[in-house]
Amino acid sequence: MTGRERLLKTFKGESVDRVPICPWVYKNFIYEYFKISPEEQNWRGNYYLGEKTIEVYKYFSFDLLHRLGTPWHIYDEKSSDDGRWIVYVQFKKIKGRDTEITTIKTPERILRQVKEFVQVSKYTYVEAISEYFIKDRSDFDQFLKYQPPFKPDDEFNNLTKTKEAVGDDGIVVSCLHGTFNSLNMYRKLEDIMMDPHTDEIFYREMIKYFGGRAAEIAKYMVEYGADVIEYAANLASGCVGPGFFEKFVLEYEKEFIDKIHSYGAFDIYHNCGDAADIMHLYNQLGTNAWGYLTPKPFGDVVLEDALKIIDKNIVLIGNIDQVEFMVKAKPQEIKIRVKEVLKRAKERGNFILSTTDWFFDNTPYENIKAFVEAGLEYGNYSK
Repeated sequence: MTGRERLLKTFKGESVDRVPICPWVYKNFIYEYFKISPEEQNWRGNYYLGEKTIEVYKYFSFDLLHRLGTPWHIYDEKSSDDGRWIVYVQFKKIKGRDTEITTIKTPERILRQVKEFVQVSKYTYVEAISEYFIKDRSDFDQFLKYQPPFKPDDEFNNLTKTKEAVGDDGIVVSCLHGTFNSLNMYRKLEDIMMDPHTDEIFYREMIKYFGGRAAEIAKYMVEYGADVIEYAANLASGCVGPGFFEKFVLEYEKEFIDKIHSYGAFDIYHNCGDAADIMHLYNQLGTNAWGYLTPKPFGDVVLEDALKIIDKNIVLIGNIDQVEFMVKAKPQEIKIRVKEVLKRAKERGNFILSTTDWFFDNTPYENIKAFVEAGLEYGNYSK
């Protein structure tokens, strides 16, 4: 069975020889392996990692669920400049932080976003928006009137290159935000959580608009080579609660998922945080897969509960903590934990062994090898 067959069959809910082993691999892990400095690319780490990622996966014997052909700058707005939607970008050091200031000039007004980048370790930068484009309804009206349709830039060609390089060894995953998370790229979370109660029509117009734009981006991702669309949905699950989710989010996420499937791709619903109170609603989404079953102390998911509650047609991914456990545990402890997870998960089937998010810098390689060795030893469905 090829790697591609194993993964595609898993997403289809068909029988496979063993549980796929697919820890979440992000750019920092590739940078660390090859000793590539993010500053050499620029502090945003804009660097194509297609072939390098494959080399690292083969070294560790991971199943090739390749995410790093993703076009990462799909929310930058720079490529949308059309004369009426004029985009300016400045980079500055503000209070010691690398800061990107984006202004959009329309025929009516100026919109402004401020994004900060922080180096949290040698190979990892994180970003956060500190000022959002949409402060009120009049700002959103500018998007409705003047924002040009999304057009893929040259980075989308990386998906095609990745698909060719991966071949039969695996599948290509491309990442973006789901509907609620997409809205949060333009409007502050606290405001979004209040909007349905203060102006429900305004809220629904926004989530439908930005959710529709996310679906258009996903369509291009599939056209350029993605087999799977993985979309961030942590804010819609971990922050708002089941009542809010069911009334104000679920229908839009479901519509987004249905569109992904209509493009011929599978989906992964990415919530890497709390989910105990809300995961029963995932059965209504129509999703192919949910990651990442995050246990305490960084989430509240109990594996046994997830195995019982989640529809067996939904692939479950994750449950191995990479924040502390993969960094601090001894290799034998990791093998024991993987054995315990797989013993429970194999009874249900439709499982992918994974960390609950990306490997942190300085995760010991002997721990990663123990993770893989245990996956191979205990993940065989015939044993």
